[in-house]
Amino acid sequence: MKRAALYIRVSTLEQAQEGYSVGEQKERLIAYCKAKDWLIADIYVDGGYTGSNLKRPGIQKLMAETDKFEMVLVYKLDRLSRSQRDTLYLIEEVFRPNDVDFISMQESFDTSTPFGKAMIGLLAVFAQLEREQIKERTWMGRVARAKTGLYHGGGHIPIGYEYSDGKLVINPYEAEQVKKIYEWYLSGSSLKAITDRLQDEGYTNKYSSYNSWSSVRNILGNETYTGRLHFGDIVVENAHEAIISDEQYKAAQVLRGKKQELYGPAFQSKHMLTGLMFCGKCGGRYYLRNSGKYTYYACYSRTKQMKNMIKDPNCMNKIWKAPKLDAIVDSKIRELLQSPKMAAELAASRPKKTPSVSSNANIEKRIRDIDKQISKLMELYQMDDIPAELLGGKINKLYGERTALQETLLPDEEPTAIPFDLVKELIADAAQIWDYADESQKRRILQSLISKIVITEDDVEIEWAF
Repeated sequence: MKRAALYIRVSTLEQAQEGYSVGEQKERLIAYCKAKDWLIADIYVDGGYTGSNLKRPGIQKLMAETDKFEMVLVYKLDRLSRSQRDTLYLIEEVFRPNDVDFISMQESFDTSTPFGKAMIGLLAVFAQLEREQIKERTWMGRVARAKTGLYHGGGHIPIGYEYSDGKLVINPYEAEQVKKIYEWYLSGSSLKAITDRLQDEGYTNKYSSYNSWSSVRNILGNETYTGRLHFGDIVVENAHEAIISDEQYKAAQVLRGKKQELYGPAFQSKHMLTGLMFCGKCGGRYYLRNSGKYTYYACYSRTKQMKNMIKDPNCMNKIWKAPKLDAIVDSKIRELLQSPKMAAELAASRPKKTPSVSSNANIEKRIRDIDKQISKLMELYQMDDIPAELLGGKINKLYGERTALQETLLPDEEPTAIPFDLVKELIADAAQIWDYADESQKRRILQSLISKIVITEDDVEIEWAF
């Protein structure tokens, strides 16, 4: 005898309507089971819940107990869900893998029959249409925000700004870094030289300590710093306070164009995990390697492909086949996108950090002053304006002070977490497009949500950016 699970749902407005009350649905479903000679395994009820999503205790309990029955019976298709996308998800991703058939009494919809299987195909078409409509509505909402000068979000706040009440507000410490980057670049410094200088002078931002020149490149290509908000075809002038002038930005773009003509465009990997993977043993980076037949991830320290990337020459952390590691990360991301509650719990559990910028600010300023003095002394020496013996004494004294100051610096705090209201917007948008996003779109989503992925043998741990 087949076991059936009865699912009943009513929303507040439908409870009084004939045929939709809990009692009416229950009576008809029980009678249907008796006529079919089916055993009722359990009855799952969601009273007063909307069918527009799956945030219902009854449906969640049913999804967790698919081992108790061979079929799910509802009075009408929209009792299961009013979302074609969610209906298809339940049938294809929850019921079918557990050998559970789905039957709607009113529409004679039965996934165990050839007609029912054909209907699933039609349902998939409508689900795709629904996804496109949701995507379009989401896009229109973000366009409307942009037109009013509100930042469109996306999870990644530009270095130099903070997010407050829908607007970008200047972060003075980071804004000074942005100004210096443009100043140094327009004076002829390369991306690498600027990155090295930022590291040497101890600058940090909300995401890192400039351990890659890609941050510098992104700053130089972002017109947000002129006060302009650009979203799709929407451009809003003076949407927020500018950090650099429009002339500086345009000059930087001209210079970038000339350098690309000379040296070619910078390499940009299209793989979605690029730049996020770190070795849990030596702290080095993992990278994607193609052997011809296979693609796999390996630690630079183990493969020794780039000498400057080796952290520990004895590191023997695991080499992963790319498809397997991709699938693990994809699974973790899907879990997050399907559970906003999970994101909220992660954000709430993150330790609250007290920024150390104010604690170290005076010390770091003095160190930068010392570096400038040393640089000035070297320039004077090159112009024969200072004797070598006098130069040595002055530099040794300055270096001694610099070393003593560095030892008094407090440890760097973790990067500032992304505001959770932005995270919620990003997760909501990403959940709609993840299934059909291309690699570059997925990479942007991951880089916004993930701080880094730490690999230690078989353990894959994600450190979230919020």
